Amino acid sequence: MTLTSKATPRGAYQRRKATSSIMMTLCWAATIFGLAWLTLILGALLWNGFAGLNLNIFTQDTPGPNTDGGGLRNAIVGSLIMTIMGVGIGTPIGMLAGTYMAEYGRFSKLTFYIRFVNDILLSAPSIIIGLFIYQVVVVPMAGFSALAGGLALAVIVIPVVVRTTEDMLLLVPVPLREAAAALGLPRSHVVLKV
Repeated sequence: MTLTSKATPRGAYQRRKATSSIMMTLCWAATIFGLAWLTLILGALLWNGFAGLNLNIFTQDTPGPNTDGGGLRNAIVGSLIMTIMGVGIGTPIGMLAGTYMAEYGRFSKLTFYIRFVNDILLSAPSIIIGLFIYQVVVVPMAGFSALAGGLALAVIVIPVVVRTTEDMLLLVPVPLREAAAALGLPRSHVVLKV
């Protein structure tokens, strides 16, 4: 028995090819339909949005209720303050924890628990973190503040930085670490420089 005797009949091949062409045409039509609506929505947003942009948006505070005019200066400045606080608090803590986990306590029990808590924090929804910070910071202070927002962002940033730092440090080949240690570098210098 030869391979040609098991070959697919020509009619089945033509049907599959026709079905594939029809499905590909339907996929392209659905893509063009979706992109057309997306373009229309984006165009309307830009058309109406650019008409409302002026210098007052960036130089004036948000007005009170039932008043005209005003801007978004306080929202922009507040977002910048909270972002700087969140990154400024979360990045050093995350880098220190990730460095410990990758370099000093790779096989310790503490690293296992830190990694476990870190994985839970990575998958925690931001609303849960916000509620936690609300209960721990906002309620005792009896008011909202940029500190609460910055701390919430820091709690979101820490697990990402821990995971990234640990993964990047583990990418350094072991022979490279051993070569630096063989040259007499202390472990801290190997971590920082190599």
